Amino acid sequence: MTLLPALVAVTPAGAANQTVVATDRVFTPADVTVFQGESVTWTNGGGSHNVRFEDNAFTMPAAPDASPWSVTRTFDQVGVFRYYCELHGYPNGVDMSGAVTVKPGSDKQPVTADRTAPALTLSGSTRQKVLRQRGVFVNARVSESSRVIARAWVSIPGAKSRRAVSVGKNLPPGATARLKPRFPRHTMRRFRRALRKHSRLTARMTVTATDAAGNRTAVKRRIALKK
Repeated sequence: MTLLPALVAVTPAGAANQTVVATDRVFTPADVTVFQGESVTWTNGGGSHNVRFEDNAFTMPAAPDASPWSVTRTFDQVGVFRYYCELHGYPNGVDMSGAVTVKPGSDKQPVTADRTAPALTLSGSTRQKVLRQRGVFVNARVSESSRVIARAWVSIPGAKSRRAVSVGKNLPPGATARLKPRFPRHTMRRFRRALRKHSRLTARMTVTATDAAGNRTAVKRRIALKK
């Protein structure tokens, strides 16, 4: 079912129309590039999804929907516009998410696509005092301007679920920044009880760097937790 035209942004005449398909917990392609004044259309290829932009200017369907919907947004301003599925994704490029890069519309001549992912280097201790820090940290360095996201989670013995936390920063080329996802207080209490019982806790962290063209690099890291 296609959403009513009143809910869909109109594509201007002559504009290139990029298409993104929402399937099982992923947008394909997740990151696209258009010129100012052009549009992107999202279609549902299977599952219950929607498209919500972090700038709160566009959320369609209004809630995740399993019908074969199709929605379009036209981009009149230059910049990077990030979006996610409210059911399977989160802001800052976590899980089912993506980005639309809008270039100036004064010159619509074909350009060579940037397909080189940024180099991402991690450093920092692999054994950390989680109770004192109320989180875990990693130092990240990138080779080009990128949005860097660190997402961490810990499985606690006896707990039925795990809590993931994330933090993000925009980094210029060659810069090193400390990314420190912080756990909520109730999770810290669980950590304290587990460490008192001498349970071994390990934080698993995934750090992603995404450049303006949407190229992404992901690096995984494990951090042993101690008092």
